[in-house]
Amino acid sequence: MNDLLFHAAPAAVRRLSQRLSKLLDQLPSDERSKFLGILVVDEHERPRMVLTGQYSSGKSTLIKALTDEAAEVVIDSAVATDQVQVFDWDGLVDLVDTPGVQAGLSDHDRLAEEALRAADLVLFAVAVDLFDDGSVEHLRHITEDLRKAPQLVVVITKSRTLHAAEGVREAAVRAALGAFADQVPWVECDAKTYLDGLHENDPLRASRRIEASGMAEVTDAINQIARERGELARFRVPLQQIALAAGEALASLADDPDEEAILTVLARQRRALTNRRGLLDSALERKASEFRSACIQAVETLADAAESIEESENPDWSKLDAASDALNAQLSVANQRFTDGVQTVVSSQLADFTSEVREIEASPYAHQLRELEVQGVIEVQDIPAETGMVQDTGRKQRRVPAWGPKAAEHLKGFQKSWGAGDGIKQAAGSSGHQIVYKLGKLAGWKFEPWQAVRWANNIGKFAKAGALVLPVALEAYAVVSDERQEVRVAKEKLRRRNALVGRVLARCDDISRSTLAQVRMELDAAFDAAVREIDSVNASVRANQALRSDLTRDIGAIQSEAIEMLDRLGEPTGDG
Repeated sequence: MNDLLFHAAPAAVRRLSQRLSKLLDQLPSDERSKFLGILVVDEHERPRMVLTGQYSSGKSTLIKALTDEAAEVVIDSAVATDQVQVFDWDGLVDLVDTPGVQAGLSDHDRLAEEALRAADLVLFAVAVDLFDDGSVEHLRHITEDLRKAPQLVVVITKSRTLHAAEGVREAAVRAALGAFADQVPWVECDAKTYLDGLHENDPLRASRRIEASGMAEVTDAINQIARERGELARFRVPLQQIALAAGEALASLADDPDEEAILTVLARQRRALTNRRGLLDSALERKASEFRSACIQAVETLADAAESIEESENPDWSKLDAASDALNAQLSVANQRFTDGVQTVVSSQLADFTSEVREIEASPYAHQLRELEVQGVIEVQDIPAETGMVQDTGRKQRRVPAWGPKAAEHLKGFQKSWGAGDGIKQAAGSSGHQIVYKLGKLAGWKFEPWQAVRWANNIGKFAKAGALVLPVALEAYAVVSDERQEVRVAKEKLRRRNALVGRVLARCDDISRSTLAQVRMELDAAFDAAVREIDSVNASVRANQALRSDLTRDIGAIQSEAIEMLDRLGEPTGDG
């Protein structure tokens, strides 16, 4: 079965939310209302995965294989799809099959174009006999004109029907992609072999067919680009809400007041970490978006200058030097503003987080735990694992649970890392301070001046070459009033501008992606370690609870499944 996270993640949200809601119905009405209030899962528009390519390129078969035949797709060697077909995949994902392009049917091309513009992810299907001029033109239209390269996977279909020497297909794909050859992933598969494997009675032969089909590589490529694009991030919040609601429900099931106290503090700490991590991500994405907008504005200015020169009676291309210098200056300012903005965002968000942690430390539950004086007890007495408690004979009888030493160590460490610490003098040792310090040393990626000059030269060369064509075209238009010729001229100018903008944006995206990846690596290392410690203490407390009801077990399973899916959504994508 295809492990497509685009489908598995929303399915987990729906399944876990329904299971938890049913379990919460068994709690008292006031508690049930409280936890159902936490379990408010925002509805998100379903992601759209659009398949495109020439007719008979294997799109319909590919959809059938991706869904393990759940989609009712007509497969035919002729033009099988004559309209845009949206397949509702379990109410979670819209798989969009488009008519084959360049089949001589203008309506088909128009319908495919409309679907592509609204796509979250695009699968470009091309048969194993590879690209002709028409398919290359369509592929470049997707990457350059529609600017969908970051959302694109090229899928070579019917791979087992024709043998090719090593490197031949890769060379063909790279040639077709042109400037985007290093940005767009490509895979080979044979969807029919996969479908045949589903119907094979012999398990061993079925497994071999499915493995040989290459569909696992298709799924991996889709999952990787979905992670890199952040398309899977929309499912993290509802899963976090499910884990949070389950955690607080478990806290309410603890009979012992101290267990209730520690579970409540842990839940508040985890919620604070989760919410702050989300706020940091949102703020960082805003900075990346501002950076992108500034880069677009800068390169559009250069394009305007080049077109102005081109359209003048006596084009003076030396004027591009000043425009290039201006572009360099604007990109440099935008770059520095982005880097400084990232630093400011992280510093201010972590300062706010410290204040939030100090509020938790001042809560009645935190004071209750300090009254246990766990550390003093464990220094003089062993804690019997089988009883889960000891008595401090020098004071009024007070239960010290088996989880007490680990919880005390965690609370002290969390306070030192994120809260009040050991006092102002020790603030430099906090996790927040260390993160800010490391980011302060982060040089980041930058635009190099020669790149802007090269882009300016490129557009000048394009315009000079075009100068031999455009006047003739316009003259022909004037003579015969051929509106189509004027449209072609305008489209060529737009394509040239989009190609220039696309090059600058590709570099801009490289810079922001690299910078934010390093920032998030630092944040994830600290935040994830804190969350794991909280979950570890939380697991110790739950493991030692006297009451082990079916309700506790089932809610704990839901929380574990939600956390497991969150971990899968955050898995590294590897080097490729």
